[in-house]
Amino acid sequence: MAVLLSIFHLLVMIASQPSFPLDLTRNKFAVIGASSLGSIILLSVSFFRRPSYELFLRTHQALAALAAYSIWRHLPSDKAFPRVYLYISAGLFLFMCIGQGCVVVRRNGLFRYGGARAHITHEHGALRVRIQLQKSLEVKAGQAINLWMWIPSVSFWSFLESHPFVVISWAEQPQGHLDLFIEPRRGLTRELLHYAKSGHAMNPRVLFTGPHGKSIPMDDSENILMVASGFGVAAHLPYLKQLIHGYNAREVRARRIHLVWQVRDLDVTIAAQPLLNGALNEDTLDDGWILAISIYCESSDIGEISFGKRAKVYPGKAPLRQILQAEVAGDHIEKKLVGDIDWASRARVEGELKTGGHTGRDGQLLVMVSGNDKIRDELRSVVRGHLTDGVSFFELDYEPS
Repeated sequence: MAVLLSIFHLLVMIASQPSFPLDLTRNKFAVIGASSLGSIILLSVSFFRRPSYELFLRTHQALAALAAYSIWRHLPSDKAFPRVYLYISAGLFLFMCIGQGCVVVRRNGLFRYGGARAHITHEHGALRVRIQLQKSLEVKAGQAINLWMWIPSVSFWSFLESHPFVVISWAEQPQGHLDLFIEPRRGLTRELLHYAKSGHAMNPRVLFTGPHGKSIPMDDSENILMVASGFGVAAHLPYLKQLIHGYNAREVRARRIHLVWQVRDLDVTIAAQPLLNGALNEDTLDDGWILAISIYCESSDIGEISFGKRAKVYPGKAPLRQILQAEVAGDHIEKKLVGDIDWASRARVEGELKTGGHTGRDGQLLVMVSGNDKIRDELRSVVRGHLTDGVSFFELDYEPS
């Protein structure tokens, strides 16, 4: 909106003024301000943002400050009224910063308890972080936190970096700790992995904001297809825990959850194995299960491997079109017999009662993806043809490499 208003202002000025001398201070800062806003838009393109998120973030903040200062210098100094709007905006921004700072101090327990601490470990190339909170915090499935940590032994400048991470832990009640499953990329996360591999214990003080983001509603979905690539499985873990808990408590309509996981090799699956095993162990209501896991490994030396009845590893790439068509048809959903239904939960399942044990889908199919660009593009193309078949499609915020 600010850029559109700036363009409109620029066009009006060009049309009303025959000349635009740059030796005037106000005109000079008008060019600087417009250039700053244009640079912000340009740098927001993923091509410039991806190489270094920290560099992008600090550059974005510096350009925003430069644009605000340039607007202030561009406005006439002999008239107070035009600057009133800028002063009001600056006052509101300062008020929100103070309010957010108070929330951060309270949630981190800085003054009363000394702040939160993180226990950092590694497993098969992945970082595991547990943040011990000083005050319980309610975090919904799919939400993330923005994390600061200063570890001089790893990087003196680590305090300048902040990183958003998906919270993989979930609980019905406020949590006393937050678990993170982190993909080491560049910068601090890569240095943390090297430091952890060297055997050094890390229990630093941390500062976080959040939780941020929205949680996808899934209570009315009968079939849930989760697609992930690499570390994208982290974004699905809290939803898995929430769905299985809701199924055991007869609070959701879900009757099948299918996790399709595309990986380059099995290292990340070994690192995430304890996390997935926790979900599988909870999924045992009525001596049955609703969770199935299909892992597709691109490594050429992998054959089809079965881990029990619910998890299988296949070689090659996931056939997303065939998988989605099978889920749309409800080929793997078994109808419950009337005699097998817990009649205390009839209000939830009324309308789903069947007289036989055949398969089929009656309710909503929810498709969720946390994958790289190629996976997302392919899945968008596949889902587009089934939007009239009771299919909902959501792309999660986390995008793994």
